[in-house]
Amino acid sequence: MSHARLATALSMLVGLASPAVAEGIGLDSVLFGDTRLRYEFANEAASPLRANGLTQSLRLGIETSFRSRLSAIVEGESVLGIVNDFDDGTGNNPDRPVILDPNSFELNRAQITARFADQAFLTVGRQSLVIDDQRFIGTLAFRQNSQTFDGASIAWRTSGGSTFQAAYINRVNRALGADNPAGRFRGDSYILNANVPTPFGRFGVFHYALDLETGPEDALQNTNSSKTSGARYDGRWHRQEFGLDVEASYARQRDFANSPFEYSADYWLIGARAFAGPVSASFRAESLGAGDGQSFQTPLATLHKFQGEADIFLVTPIDGVQDLEVSAQWNIFDIGPFKGIKTGASFHWFDAERGGANYGTEIDLSLRAKIAEADISFVYANYRAESFGTDTQRTFLSISKRF
Repeated sequence: MSHARLATALSMLVGLASPAVAEGIGLDSVLFGDTRLRYEFANEAASPLRANGLTQSLRLGIETSFRSRLSAIVEGESVLGIVNDFDDGTGNNPDRPVILDPNSFELNRAQITARFADQAFLTVGRQSLVIDDQRFIGTLAFRQNSQTFDGASIAWRTSGGSTFQAAYINRVNRALGADNPAGRFRGDSYILNANVPTPFGRFGVFHYALDLETGPEDALQNTNSSKTSGARYDGRWHRQEFGLDVEASYARQRDFANSPFEYSADYWLIGARAFAGPVSASFRAESLGAGDGQSFQTPLATLHKFQGEADIFLVTPIDGVQDLEVSAQWNIFDIGPFKGIKTGASFHWFDAERGGANYGTEIDLSLRAKIAEADISFVYANYRAESFGTDTQRTFLSISKRF
């Protein structure tokens, strides 16, 4: 039913931006959207029941520009549960494993963007923010409900390829949904990020001061508030069908705003990916350190992208976490109606950053392809616990399409 409400709201917007009206005032409007149907299965050794979720997401929007200098986007988002045998974080089925795709119907984006130069933009309103590899700031694109930000941002790219991003945020609309007690962050947060290309690779610096208050007004929690400063390097050496990509990063995180902690913790990353034709192999080592009463946290990241598909470490343990990952991918190309087939495998070793305890290991397998302009994917994750969490298996089967 929520999908129908979204389509009705969009039709009203289309009427406002009809060709006759648009031509009269110099407007150019484009309709866009995407939908995804996903089945997710979860089996946890500590849970008496298994989780089965079949959900469909739908996003519909309209972008209207005025003489190429001013544009506006209004986008609605709906998530509909078809099979809801899982804990969605809002109090339903608490005896089953968690799948964070609750039913929702909300305004995903409502923004106005002004262009001041060829590649300089000011955006005000509810918007998406994607910074670097999304390790600190991202949209959580994997989940059915995306993460957006209320505030103002500036993005500027120079003629030499340098980039600068700055943002003020006063609310974060999390993928958990409005019905989850932790589904919104409020507070005054600031983001700064800059990158400069050189003949030796791309160097960047960043500073994120995040005042993240959640919960009811009479019982606010500030445990996610922090300020993080760091640097990042990306290098690429490609020659025909051969290449090497290298990444490295370091950051220091401290308490900020009304955080109940007084701590500092370090983050570091080093990784490399080598490819030859359709085959690639990767190595990645990442550490989120432990502080005094709090560990290094990244609550606004696209978390599913990191530290394994089983989502065991969405919140960093109190003793921190180190992830050593090796992976391989093979691009199989086309087989019949299936185009761009890719298969991959990765293995993770997880340890505590403080004390060195063996948390566990995880293997992830994936298969992705296109068929009839739709993207399909199958992912299997198996986490074997040693001293953290519980044995967990998750399976994802998705089909999505943009229009």
